[in-house]
Amino acid sequence: MRKVLLSAAIAAAICPTLASAAEEGKWYLNPAIGAMTYDDSRNLDDAVAYIFGAERRFNKDWGLEIRGFWSEPHDHRLGGIDQDVMGTTLDVLRYFSNDSRVTPYVAGGLGVVESDFDNGRYDAHTQIMAGGGLRYAIDSVWSVRTDARYVYGTDNETGDGILSIGLSYAFGGTSAPAPAPAPVVSDSDGDGVEDGVDQCPGTPAGVAVDAKGCALDKDGDGVPNYRDKCPNTPAGRKVDKFGCKFVLKSSESVKLEINFANNSDAIPVAYATELKKVADFMNKFGGISTVVEGHADSNGAATYNKQLSQRRADAVRNALIRDYGIAGNRLSAVGYGEERPIADNKTSAGRSANRRVIAVMQAEVVE
Repeated sequence: MRKVLLSAAIAAAICPTLASAAEEGKWYLNPAIGAMTYDDSRNLDDAVAYIFGAERRFNKDWGLEIRGFWSEPHDHRLGGIDQDVMGTTLDVLRYFSNDSRVTPYVAGGLGVVESDFDNGRYDAHTQIMAGGGLRYAIDSVWSVRTDARYVYGTDNETGDGILSIGLSYAFGGTSAPAPAPAPVVSDSDGDGVEDGVDQCPGTPAGVAVDAKGCALDKDGDGVPNYRDKCPNTPAGRKVDKFGCKFVLKSSESVKLEINFANNSDAIPVAYATELKKVADFMNKFGGISTVVEGHADSNGAATYNKQLSQRRADAVRNALIRDYGIAGNRLSAVGYGEERPIADNKTSAGRSANRRVIAVMQAEVVE
């Protein structure tokens, strides 16, 4: 009766547990062969033990196994009675996974052992099982398991032992999902910030950037460090494209134009203000220089007109040097003769316009 009650208790314990974990972990079938040693009080020789277990692995740490063993020990006493020893146990297994092929474990459980004697006698008693072992994985299906258990008889206070080795077969369970492939990250400018986030595409290679992919700008002047020739600009200062103080520049120019009488290189008195205007400009902007150009109309020989235009240009240059103190190295004079007319030489007005001296000066002003 005790055997029936204990078996029912084992079944009640294992069935809901296995059902609730039906989709988790693996099943192992654990056939094994080993040697069973018996307590001295039992007068039994060591004997071969045949073992078969069915194990449910819930996760990498825990498993539950129901297993049976059978042995045929010999009673070494004179006239002793041999017997068949059969046992069934339910064991909890605690694994110590280390992600290698070898996985150690400890085990403990409760069972029933029956003895059928050759003289027809029958005996059954409860036992507590404790031990451990190693599982060596050959591949994802097959593994070798070595196991050692101590079997304590609670009814007669005996201590037996079982050493075994077996080949296990695994099946079922849920495979871990394959890791999702890493998304392909596009980084066109190679600055370490993917294109979908990069707010400054096209950053030059090797330039340090922030989390938005924009080149670093230490002084916050809007010019990145790699192009900033004036680092540490004060906050709020306007800067140019090189990060330096912005300088506003403009151009000023003046034009000299004097018309001469026919066949004359004398400067008409009426053009004194014209000379002064040019002199004032050149004195204001001391870095500029200019070319004074002389011209003539087409009356007379071209060779003569060339000489006449040169004399006119020299007259203006000399007046600026003599009367207004302009340095001679800032002025040069050249005569073009009748080569560059600005009006028709067939008319009196046209010829008057062509008899001229001009000079154009331009200066860049920093504001």
